Amino acid sequence: MIYLILLLALGLRLVNLNQSLWLDEAVQAITAQKSLTYIFQEIIGDFHPPLYHFLMHFWVRIFGSSEIALRMPSVLFGVGTVLVINELTNYGLRIKKMTKLRINGLLVAIFLATAPFHIYYSQEARMYSLVTFLATASMYFFIKIIHELTNYELRINGLYLGYFISTLCLIYSDYYGFLIVLAQIIGGLIIFRKNFNFYISKFLYIYLTIFLFYLPWLPFLITQFKTGLTATTSLPEWGNLVNSSFIKALPLTFVKFAIGRITIFDKRIYGLIVGFLGLGYGWLILRGIKRGKLFNCSSIQLLIGLWLIVPIFIAWLISLFIPNYQPFRLLLVLPAFYLLLSFGVSSINNKMIRNIIAGIIIGVNLISLGVYFFNPYFWREDWRGVASYIRKEEISLVISSDTFAWPLVYYGEEKNLIAVSKGISKIEERNKINLVTNLGQIKGQKLAYTPYLADLYDPEKKIPHWLAERGFVKIKEINFNQIPIWEYKLTD
Repeated sequence: MIYLILLLALGLRLVNLNQSLWLDEAVQAITAQKSLTYIFQEIIGDFHPPLYHFLMHFWVRIFGSSEIALRMPSVLFGVGTVLVINELTNYGLRIKKMTKLRINGLLVAIFLATAPFHIYYSQEARMYSLVTFLATASMYFFIKIIHELTNYELRINGLYLGYFISTLCLIYSDYYGFLIVLAQIIGGLIIFRKNFNFYISKFLYIYLTIFLFYLPWLPFLITQFKTGLTATTSLPEWGNLVNSSFIKALPLTFVKFAIGRITIFDKRIYGLIVGFLGLGYGWLILRGIKRGKLFNCSSIQLLIGLWLIVPIFIAWLISLFIPNYQPFRLLLVLPAFYLLLSFGVSSINNKMIRNIIAGIIIGVNLISLGVYFFNPYFWREDWRGVASYIRKEEISLVISSDTFAWPLVYYGEEKNLIAVSKGISKIEERNKINLVTNLGQIKGQKLAYTPYLADLYDPEKKIPHWLAERGFVKIKEINFNQIPIWEYKLTD
């Protein structure tokens, strides 16, 4: 049965895989094509550790850098996460010899295989699918070690190695991985609260070893942090872009976990659906934590509960000081979300009701997926369409900053770009000279401008004003899925 679920997971993650790269994916693609030393230059402003960048550096040299090739590692890690979460479930079932619940154990794999939020990021050429896989693997090994220690079965050297490798790779892939380690430490201290020294003796050396292996990266982390502070200072609105509202952050995270990246434009209907799902899923998760029958093992349920709660809560508090909270950054706890849902479903004694509720969760996943698959509005930014438009119309495109040039460089249209400023900085009067100079070199009477992220880079709308001063009049607007294009014509 699990092989069919894995095939389902793979098939769903291949749908629409060739959609256009968006800005961050284009940066990733071009960085992967460069030298290893260039990676260290570029990720200073990326605020991520380097493992995924190194992986993609070698991947593109074997499989190329098309949209599909760039996204295939994320697809494979997404399917791999479904497999690992199934193995974790089966391990819990074997502990209590609960083979009669094996079919319920498969629910976790089905839930994650069809999870719209997980599928979306399993289709993105970024590190989030890898991070989720590594977080799940780390928790798998940690849970097995904790169970063996609590039963004084100390033949766990292989588990330690698996835990060391998965955890080290996790924190070398994403800084949020440290929140998973924190959840594990808190869980271990609670479980071994009566034998604290025993727990410390079993894990101290492995954490010291992880720290020693991570030590070479710390100077880069400090540099990235300083770069992030500089960006926030240069663009105060940047924090609003990369950080969810403190009040809305937690409910927004639940909504994204439940239905993915889609939305419903009628806010009344949206509110009713979110409220219904919030009550139903919340009840199941609480029931799963308290009374779940899937594992019937308090230490495992505790660790999975902490896996979900600790990273979300800590990231939420940190966002008060460092604006970096977004639900997709917490994808690494999504498997715990579905594990607890499955606990709640399995704790219902009535088989018919249990099956109906499981069917509703799967139905919510599939309906949300259908909306995502068949409505291009929810796809990624269509920079490929912008490049095609520039090529077809033989038109120059004005962009606020060369930061936005990456996708058009990837699609081979960088020669027709006019970047008003460089780097992460607001448009100022001194940038006018650069724009005017470039306008004097363009051929023809037509020009295009994209107000992409203009509220961030050009909130005073200086660029449209300068274009009007030079005699350019806007004649039409085109939208390439979240990328507005204003076409201008030079008047006599």
